[in-house]
Amino acid sequence: MMMRYLRNNVKAIMIGVVIVFVVSCFAGYGMYVRGRSGGVSGGDYPVAKVNGDKIMRSQIETGLKDLADQFGNDRITSKDVPLLRKMVLDDIVVGMELTRTAKEEGVEVSKEEVEDYLAAMQARFPTKEAYNEYVQRSGMTEREMKKRIEEMLVQKKLLDKVTANVSVDASESRKFYDAMKNVFFKRPVGYNLNVAAFRGKAVAEQARARLIKGEEWDKVIEALSKDVSNSTPYGKPVFVAQKDLADDLKSVISLKPGAFSPLVKVASDDYIIVLKRSNEPERIMPYDEVSKDIHQVLLNQKRSQVQRQYVQDLLKKAPVEILDKSIFEVPSDEAGVEGSNKGN
Repeated sequence: MMMRYLRNNVKAIMIGVVIVFVVSCFAGYGMYVRGRSGGVSGGDYPVAKVNGDKIMRSQIETGLKDLADQFGNDRITSKDVPLLRKMVLDDIVVGMELTRTAKEEGVEVSKEEVEDYLAAMQARFPTKEAYNEYVQRSGMTEREMKKRIEEMLVQKKLLDKVTANVSVDASESRKFYDAMKNVFFKRPVGYNLNVAAFRGKAVAEQARARLIKGEEWDKVIEALSKDVSNSTPYGKPVFVAQKDLADDLKSVISLKPGAFSPLVKVASDDYIIVLKRSNEPERIMPYDEVSKDIHQVLLNQKRSQVQRQYVQDLLKKAPVEILDKSIFEVPSDEAGVEGSNKGN
């Protein structure tokens, strides 16, 4: 049942939400604080306070809706709602405490950092109109958005500061490799490939004809760049396992190294061309080839553990005053139901 799952995993879920929101501009605290209305019937009102700052019912309901969307609304019952509200409250409190602590420790970001982040975010949208539509749906003005980005970057800098001394030595990486090489570093049969995706069949046919005539891969891609949606540089082919080549891409299996695939339709008017660079047998990847990746994975894992503990400690110490306990209380009959099932 959803309630039991939430109770058993609430800490991991809540901290997971927290870690996500400090590296994502509109998840968690920022959206709950400044976002769209939570649709509270009978008027909005404060349900909690932290250091004298009010947390409104609408913020909780907005966060509740977002969490319900993540879990799947069909899995959420009325008895799950109070615990989900408490998760949202914890998320908001941690965001407020991160911002407060960062200010106390003098953590700041420049206007340039905010503008660079905003520009990078805008670049992920296909058109300016799509970006503007997203901003409108978020319920924030661009000024509010920049303020939220600033808060998010400050919070991330604080967490980076917390983990500044975390390190991984070579012996840890080697130990991980020796223990897991047959699980994580056994590469299956596959191929090194260059891939280019084109908008339209005609331009894809043109590109293939030029490549077959002997023109260099990178030069052809550059010449047709306005109609190229994605591509790999010639000097950086990608490995693709044979088992991952499905449908029309199976034709790549029989290609000789140096040969080009036929056009492969991947969308209504998108086509890709594949250049097979080499056949790759199954092998255990040597330590030297993967040591940097292992080091980074272990470092990220250690940093995440330190950050989670830091966030948990912030939450424990936060002076939270609940003003409306009723919306966070699980109905008493739920406890009775679970208790009656323990012997089954």
